Amino acid sequence: MIRLQKIIFILIILLFASCKKNENDIEFNKDVEFNRNVLAEILPSIVDSVCRDVRIYSNPPPRYGKLIFNKEGHYVKTDSTKATSEEIQRLKKWKKEVAEIKKDTSKVIIAFDPKIKTDNAIEYILNFKSIKLNGKFKLKNINEFPKENIFERKYNFNFSGILKISGIKFDKKRENGSLNVGYTCGGLCGYGNIIVIKKVKNKWKIIKMEETWIS
Repeated sequence: MIRLQKIIFILIILLFASCKKNENDIEFNKDVEFNRNVLAEILPSIVDSVCRDVRIYSNPPPRYGKLIFNKEGHYVKTDSTKATSEEIQRLKKWKKEVAEIKKDTSKVIIAFDPKIKTDNAIEYILNFKSIKLNGKFKLKNINEFPKENIFERKYNFNFSGILKISGIKFDKKRENGSLNVGYTCGGLCGYGNIIVIKKVKNKWKIIKMEETWIS
């Protein structure tokens, strides 16, 4: 009789533990789904805010005018009225090049890592191909690119960089969140940001970006 009671007691404990595990699994899956849905909603805004067309970003305007320095030798300003004829021609050429790039209707490809990791050890895959972006950028799975020397290869499309995004960390009410975003456009070209998002009228919006690193 005592042995039977022990067996029943053990079975009850195992049943309780199993139910608790199922509850935890359900809650975990809900957290993942919520994180994924919000990131899918805010991704187009992140791409527009972070990504750059490297053909323009890495091609700053040429010097135009005389550099003015103070008595300590620190740069103060550039006097554009003192631009030379050569500088005038270089600026015209630069403006023409930039205008042609902006008129180009072909997509600018960004390598994107779909594996999303959060601070609380949640990891999931974001189905980014089903997300419609707003502008000229298009995301391509980073696994489709060579693992080495990605910026030194020649492609038959306009490749402009690598975008990596963390999962979103929410407050208790799930009305505010933050995530880390990194954009690399070359061996010594890139920057990172903490992006703060907020739910406004049932839509998630970027309300602040803080730079965390630059190279």
